[in-house]
Amino acid sequence: MSKSKASQAAGQDASSPPATGHATDSVHAHPPGAGGAGIVGRHTGLVRRTVLVSLLTLASRVLGMLREVGCSALFGDSSRVLDALVTAWRVPNLFRRLLGEGALSTALQNGMTEADHEGGNERGRALFLATLKLAALILLGVCALMMGLVALLPDVDPLFGTAWLGSDPAAVRELSLRLLPFVVFVCVSALMSGALQLRGEFLSSNVASILLNAIWVATMGVLAWKWGWIGAGAVEHTREEELRLARVLSWAALAAGVLQIGVQMPALRRYGLWPFGALERLPNAWGSSWAVFKQSAPLAFGAAIYQINVTIDGFMAQAMLPDGGATAYNNATRVQQLPMGLLAVAATSAVFPLLRAHGHLRQYEPLRKLHDQAQLGVLFLALPASFGIFALAEPIATVLFRHGNYGDAGIERVAAALRVLALVIVPAGVQGLVTRCYFALGDLRTPVVVSCAALVLNTLLNACFVGVLDMDGDGFALATVLTSVVSVAWLWPGLHIRLGLPRSSADLASRALRMTGAAVVSGMAAWGGWELAESWWGGSGALRAGAGLALAIASGGVVYLGLCSKLRLPESAALWKRLGRRGGGA
Repeated sequence: MSKSKASQAAGQDASSPPATGHATDSVHAHPPGAGGAGIVGRHTGLVRRTVLVSLLTLASRVLGMLREVGCSALFGDSSRVLDALVTAWRVPNLFRRLLGEGALSTALQNGMTEADHEGGNERGRALFLATLKLAALILLGVCALMMGLVALLPDVDPLFGTAWLGSDPAAVRELSLRLLPFVVFVCVSALMSGALQLRGEFLSSNVASILLNAIWVATMGVLAWKWGWIGAGAVEHTREEELRLARVLSWAALAAGVLQIGVQMPALRRYGLWPFGALERLPNAWGSSWAVFKQSAPLAFGAAIYQINVTIDGFMAQAMLPDGGATAYNNATRVQQLPMGLLAVAATSAVFPLLRAHGHLRQYEPLRKLHDQAQLGVLFLALPASFGIFALAEPIATVLFRHGNYGDAGIERVAAALRVLALVIVPAGVQGLVTRCYFALGDLRTPVVVSCAALVLNTLLNACFVGVLDMDGDGFALATVLTSVVSVAWLWPGLHIRLGLPRSSADLASRALRMTGAAVVSGMAAWGGWELAESWWGGSGALRAGAGLALAIASGGVVYLGLCSKLRLPESAALWKRLGRRGGGA
């Protein structure tokens, strides 16, 4: 190849799939020496990417909500088997959230960014494949170890005499053993997603995350129809009937794990990450791939401490709350995580590759600017969601879960926890983006220290609120809120003091305060809309309740957007401009 042709090749976008369709072509799209332009330039179209990730995340969260609604309707608000299924799912689900939305994929992206920058895409691909091989071996061992521990775990805590597996320990143990192999599939899928996202491919990785909930919902619907539970209202089930349904759902989850891997294979080949030929040898391949795993441990703790705390809350709920408490708290968490996953997690996933690229090149000003813009974008949507859910907690719980066997007692427990959990949407989202800035600049220690302190604080507050003050699921929720606020207050000043980033402009605080004021008023408007609908229609029918909730949400949304326009918030102007441009092009 001539020098002129080599120069042209160096300027190509490394994220583009090969025109010829051959995997090997894309390997050379970012050759050694292409420098920082290649690893930054591949992440163009950030807004479009964030919208795509948000929409696909929304689809996954909606399906996840349908999963919880269906399970609640079928099993009821005091089912020991459903409590056991929810508890058994927490460990593999924690791995899914940590790795699919954070630690392992983020650590791989860190390593691949450096490998791509120093040795081109070929070296990055070699690191990915070596890490994937090591991951499969480690995860099989971890899964076998956890299954052994679950099988040997006593029903009662030997230190305090607490029934830490709840009132049906046999069901918890059996369903845990059935679901734990999902850990292997989800971690391998997370590695594939992280590599594809670094190359600029976000579609297939997010489609993979949808499959789990889609298959779960479909399986549950087929079984409910087959057994005549659909449209039957409240139906009495025996424990064995419920356990049989839970077993089938466990098999469906494992099948979804296999499909999550399979659906990403075409994209891996298209971007040259899964060659048919021999694996290129990476210098010190095992050492480099092991470094990814070592880095993922602090990433897991630092990036997703909120998810870890939620998991601990769930286990403590199983041990400390009456029957149905673990399910009620899980339902409230699922509702709260719908906007949080759509806004905060999706934005964090979309922004981090570019944050990491700026951090690797020590581009402090662009990194700080990107962080602040992302925070404002998340706040613009998260604040009204938070205050809206706070105001409409009981109507939301009623519309979503008052079906089949799930009664009023369960609705009250869900609403009480949801009202408090609504307040954690903003601090948890802020913490996720702040933590990614530390990771982007190579500081893994600080987020881990904060996370360890938060873990201890959350556990102590749980024991205080639920064990001493005799609160229900809302006690776990309050502990989570306070822990998230403390973590943000600890981490935020370090962006400038510890990491050396420029200070945020005064406009950041001003815009955030204006958004908060508008969100408070919009929450009041939403509550007023619900009260108005109740006075108009009354009754307790599902259609009337749904229509009233829709009116309340619309009222809050209109008021919020109107106030943001009056307050001249740039985020509002950008939203209307984008909508107008799409409308004009339709």
